[in-house]
Amino acid sequence: MARANPKFSWLGQYKIACNYELSGRFFHAVMDDGKEYALNFLDGENLQWAQMGEPFIWDAYSCLKGDDTTYLVHIRPRQYGGKINHAWIIDLAENLVTLVVMEEGVAPEIPRIISATPVFGALKIPGRKLSEKRHTFTDRLVGRQIKWRYSPAYVVQHIYHSEEFYRMPPYTYEVLKARYEDIKDSMTEDQYTQAMKRLERMKDEPGPGRFWEEPCFHIRISDNMELFVFFEENMLRDDPAHARGGNGVLLLIDIERLTDVGLVFNTGKYEMLSAVGEPVEPVDVTDTLPSYSVKEQLVSVPSIFWEK
Repeated sequence: MARANPKFSWLGQYKIACNYELSGRFFHAVMDDGKEYALNFLDGENLQWAQMGEPFIWDAYSCLKGDDTTYLVHIRPRQYGGKINHAWIIDLAENLVTLVVMEEGVAPEIPRIISATPVFGALKIPGRKLSEKRHTFTDRLVGRQIKWRYSPAYVVQHIYHSEEFYRMPPYTYEVLKARYEDIKDSMTEDQYTQAMKRLERMKDEPGPGRFWEEPCFHIRISDNMELFVFFEENMLRDDPAHARGGNGVLLLIDIERLTDVGLVFNTGKYEMLSAVGEPVEPVDVTDTLPSYSVKEQLVSVPSIFWEK
């Protein structure tokens, strides 16, 4: 299978084992966008799936289990050449589903930008009325900070700043300067000059540029399960060579046990991940600094989140 950005490709060895409990099961998903899907899990790694009215397609899948009744299923449909990924959250406690469609090439000026569109739905159970309940957008993680450990050597802190944006703690001038030195060979001389000028301007500023703020959305799956999706779009746009960032990250979080399972994807590649977390007290000024994002510029998250 294709591997992800080298930054993450080695983390897969630390994830929890793939789950095979859906093997032999069939699901009829009725979605709120009017589409219906059949998911027929042949074994622990292969399935046949189809949209109603279309022929079945045989594809590989990977499954990670979030809790006793919640599954994250990742499908990379072959007919899209890796440019579109499907992530299904299958909630057997309530017979609900959420499909997140992740698509590349949505911003021709920066081809590495990825967008994701969530679609809510329910599982049709023979002899029963289709459930009227749905997974819903939520803000219950807003204001919290969690430090996630994906391997013995890789730890990242997430600041759940708002429903629309998540943040990472500020980088020092020295760290940012080293970052540009690392990618200098991939930049033109003018791009490097502009990057260093920008860096010097923000050297003594505590605001925008000293932290990353990225578009995101949160979906409530159950009392303890949360789907959190974000994109490194600002990081990608901020890099004059468009060589840094661009990953999309989808995490199914157990907010009580502080564990997560998920997926990182970028330019036709992906990696399944899992982590354990610990709460962090919000003491950093990053939490109170104003947003610097130009919402009209960002395309990763559907505009529905900005029309409230």
